[in-house]
Amino acid sequence: MSPVTCFAHAALIVDLEVDDETGEVEVKEINSAYEVGRALNPKLVEQQLIGGAWMGVSHALYETTEPYYPDRREGPEDFNTYLMPGPGEIVPHNVAVLERPAQDAPYGGKGPGEMCANPVLPAIANAVYNAVGVRVDALPITPEKVLRGIKAQGGAQPKGVPH
Repeated sequence: MSPVTCFAHAALIVDLEVDDETGEVEVKEINSAYEVGRALNPKLVEQQLIGGAWMGVSHALYETTEPYYPDRREGPEDFNTYLMPGPGEIVPHNVAVLERPAQDAPYGGKGPGEMCANPVLPAIANAVYNAVGVRVDALPITPEKVLRGIKAQGGAQPKGVPH
């Protein structure tokens, strides 16, 4: 296999709402397209893409070891105290799997792997900017960071056109 065989591509759009009084970000819908070579097990690929996207949402909006890392004495000890999205935050995710079999890969597959989490982070950051005009450049995108940005610019300044 050539290294180019492993290159896969993704595009992702996140619809979200930002409360300009609390800074809370609520993801409403995810739409994505992934080119994965050949999807050897299409349902498994789709579930990997959806699960990976939620891992990306978690990294973008919830998960952090700050300010405690590497000292864990004050941080979360288990999944009961670790902040991450739960079943109540799951939203519709429309996935398009584009198959372009790789010529020199086994069975033409590339696999979605971890690529499904990566486009979520900039998509959420850009959607927050589009909604209130605040660029958050350090993860996670917390309500406090959003509110600080809104206050620093004198209020929410939406960049996009609502639909």
